[in-house]
Amino acid sequence: MTAVACSQGTLVSTGKDDMISIFQGKGGEYQYVRQIPLGVNYFASAMDVLDGKILVGHDNGKIQVVNVDGTGKELLNVSHHDGESWGLHVIEEHGTFLTCGDDNTIFEYSIKDKKCIKEGRIWSPEMYNGKLYETNKIRSTASTLSNFPT
Repeated sequence: MTAVACSQGTLVSTGKDDMISIFQGKGGEYQYVRQIPLGVNYFASAMDVLDGKILVGHDNGKIQVVNVDGTGKELLNVSHHDGESWGLHVIEEHGTFLTCGDDNTIFEYSIKDKKCIKEGRIWSPEMYNGKLYETNKIRSTASTLSNFPT
């Protein structure tokens, strides 16, 4: 499994098989509904769900929208720019979605206009007077927009 998301009673997951598995839930019980082929030559690495649509971020930074019912797929003319899209989050009340990735940036896109309206860095030495980010990890980047620890 390379990505999973759950929202509005819909659970979606995907892996390196180029398929999205759809499950519908009620009261904590989920039932398998269908699989939808993504039809692209790269792996999904992040997903979110809103109003019957699945937002899919790929390992090349491309963003795709797939209808939960399987009737349509659209590769948006937006991307996470410089690297893999590791996190996606829809902000319904703003009509936007966020992406984050291995380039330590966050982008906010208008869902309607499909244009970047804001961007920011998670960390850069320039933000902290040249001080490097200290961690025991080999590399630390913006890997998720989840409310839960990864």
